Amino acid sequence: MSALQNTPNVVAMTPPAPDHAPQQDPKHYSAFLPVLLFGLAVLAVLGWQAWVLGSERAALGTSHASQQQTVDNAGKLRASLDALAADTQRLAEAGNPNAALLVTELRQRGITINPNAAAAAGAAASAGR
Repeated sequence: MSALQNTPNVVAMTPPAPDHAPQQDPKHYSAFLPVLLFGLAVLAVLGWQAWVLGSERAALGTSHASQQQTVDNAGKLRASLDALAADTQRLAEAGNPNAALLVTELRQRGITINPNAAAAAGAAASAGR
């Protein structure tokens, strides 16, 4: 009997009987809040981008306006240089040796003088005023 006393007692366990109660599903969350936050973030980024682009546009407008006077002055200078070159060409055609030398040197350097350009530039400048 002593051998029987040393053996562990084995108890058969049966699984618990199902109680047929519906199991509760884990709580489902709505996607509204994440979608709302994403939409607000996109809207904020687009608003910031529009603000930055607007400020850059204003800066470009200011830069363009400040350069306009320089461009106008350069056009006036070019017109006066064209008139001077045309007058030099006329003097060379009239027989002035210094003017002829200057026109020859300019021609060798690839600069051509149009005597009619001075008259056209002067007419355009007076029409613009």
